Amino acid sequence: MNRPPRRALALVLLGIAALALSGCVSGMLANLAVAPPNRDHPPRAVRDADYARRVDALYAQSWRVPVGPPAAELAVAVIEPGNYAFRYKVEVKQNDQGRKWLAPKLDWTLPPQPVGAPKGTVLVLHGYRDAKENMLHWALALAEAGYRTVLVDLRGHGRSTGDSIAYGAFEAKDLVQVIDDLARRGLLSGKLGVLGVSYGASTGLLLAARDARVAAVVALEPFSNARDAVVEFAHGVAPTEAAKISDATFAAAVARAEKQGNFSWADGDVLAAMPRVKVPVLFFHGERDRWLSPENSRRLLAQAQKGSRLVTLEKDDHLLLSMRLAPIAPLVREWLDHALAGGPEPALRPAD
Repeated sequence: MNRPPRRALALVLLGIAALALSGCVSGMLANLAVAPPNRDHPPRAVRDADYARRVDALYAQSWRVPVGPPAAELAVAVIEPGNYAFRYKVEVKQNDQGRKWLAPKLDWTLPPQPVGAPKGTVLVLHGYRDAKENMLHWALALAEAGYRTVLVDLRGHGRSTGDSIAYGAFEAKDLVQVIDDLARRGLLSGKLGVLGVSYGASTGLLLAARDARVAAVVALEPFSNARDAVVEFAHGVAPTEAAKISDATFAAAVARAEKQGNFSWADGDVLAAMPRVKVPVLFFHGERDRWLSPENSRRLLAQAQKGSRLVTLEKDDHLLLSMRLAPIAPLVREWLDHALAGGPEPALRPAD
């Protein structure tokens, strides 16, 4: 399984280094903030035809949903409940120069063994500069737990279209239209849950604030405010380069991004939206996350509905948590079984 965040990190580093030498730093930063990531960084499912065929064979259905305004088409795919003999692990690789990186590996068997009717439906949402195929570990884990899982490439990501991104300001409205389309197709089975990572987690919370059909949310390492998150992210992934850019320049850049992308940062203020999220939320955050600090989840938890919980993982950073299943997958299943399928109150044992 390809992990674009590693390449994305290199692109961000190079971009910010170039900005620091430029006379129009705020304009270049604004372009970087709102440009669709798939324009210059197409996902593996676009670059590798063999991989695309293998993944597409896993999907029971896949199609495109027109959304907007502004106009875009979102790539959507469904994985039905079943036993896929799913196998998953995250390996640590190292090259001759000593550089280490995380390499997720997963496999499955087709056709799956049926496990009965769906217990519910779960939208699975990827992170920034990522694609739906890099959420297959969660989609398959939830499908084996009995849920119809719906993978979505957010606008400007993966195999979707879109001239710009808006950190949830457009994306949450897009997803309401995706849910409408699922209902028209008879694919909205049982209650609806959302599981998202980072950018996708925050977008999922904004969706829940907007659409009462969302009955459960699991948010892994969300940001609490989009305007602040783009600056925090830049400092987190490229601290040396970002330190060369003044606070005033960053402020000018985010203001320009708002105008250039024709959206409002206020519409991506997840913290302000939390009182409108009427269901408890299960948060996960890594204590070693330097890209989006765990304070983001703590702030959101303080405004979340009674019964919401935050599980922190002491040794996890942003990338590791995005790839992790063990030991948190059982907690997620308990949470969704309770909220969507009438299961017992989740025990939510602390993660190891």
